[in-house]
Amino acid sequence: MYSRKFTEAPEQIINNGKACFGTFDGVSSKIDINGMRAPYAGLPLPSFLTQLKIKSRLAYVFSNEEYIGMTEFFDYKIFGIIELIFWNKTTGKKLVYHTFTSPRISLISKKTSEGISASYKKSRYIKVFWGRNHQHLAMKFNVKGDSARPSAKGSFFSPLNSSSHTDSLFVNPSPISSRCNATWVCTMNVQGNISLNNEASEPKPGLALLMSSRGYYKQRNKSTIAWGIGTVKNQEIIFQLGNSNLDSTDPDKYNSNILVVNGEKTALPSVVITHPFGYDKNWIIQDTENMVDLTFTPISRNERILNVIAFRSYTTKIYGTFEGVLLTAEGEKIILKNFPGIINKNNVRM
Repeated sequence: MYSRKFTEAPEQIINNGKACFGTFDGVSSKIDINGMRAPYAGLPLPSFLTQLKIKSRLAYVFSNEEYIGMTEFFDYKIFGIIELIFWNKTTGKKLVYHTFTSPRISLISKKTSEGISASYKKSRYIKVFWGRNHQHLAMKFNVKGDSARPSAKGSFFSPLNSSSHTDSLFVNPSPISSRCNATWVCTMNVQGNISLNNEASEPKPGLALLMSSRGYYKQRNKSTIAWGIGTVKNQEIIFQLGNSNLDSTDPDKYNSNILVVNGEKTALPSVVITHPFGYDKNWIIQDTENMVDLTFTPISRNERILNVIAFRSYTTKIYGTFEGVLLTAEGEKIILKNFPGIINKNNVRM
């Protein structure tokens, strides 16, 4: 049976120009991959040029009894993109709010002990922040509506000593060892609520996942990530499955796929995510180790196309349900049926 062990996280991801590759329990003090020696074909390019190729991404995915959604930050150096999207689980109706930021030193914090990623615009206040020393991680937003959508505000808060709290760090070749991709995944219990047009709303319990990653991007980048968050027979289940054209040449050894059941982690093998009948029909997610065998049925889809000079991105976010089987490291079968989740597919040209 497939097995990939979690080892102790290094204090620094890059040491003496080389990355500490592996799957780690806990997280380094910073998600920082600057300083790799000659990351492009061994050419001794100036560090300021190679650092321009490093892009960062942060996603906060949440789910409670009433809503499922996510906040996503992209830092492309020349500008940033922030998007908030959530769906009402009962009606399937989606609400989407996004904004752009001008160049700044760091839209997404490298520090894992404490940090803030935020848009402070009056019409698009969106903030994800964490302070592990203060034992909290939270997401808040207050966004203004228009003729097509209502104003909305919400907050989700988690103490880091919650029963489903885990920290994991994945440092993977991208796709070869001269470049790397580092991903911090934090899972947690949350109390949160969303209010539309200032209607009264009480906090409800739920689950959430924070993903923060940095990598050396190509001119064209493609990625697909599936997140599932919910409960099955009183078990709190969170998983992340994905693939991209930045994946390692040995994806079963190095990937960022993880399953968390009641706070117990399992590192999963690489998967193939396909949609043979189109985006609106069943998606198939499988591995070659018989640990992942899922289908995803879409309920609601949102697409965003952005063109800025030579930059182009095409992003699809889909809310739906998973059915199938996941296998833990102990061999326990997790059977999913009508299990809520999101698939996020990105195509970016820079």
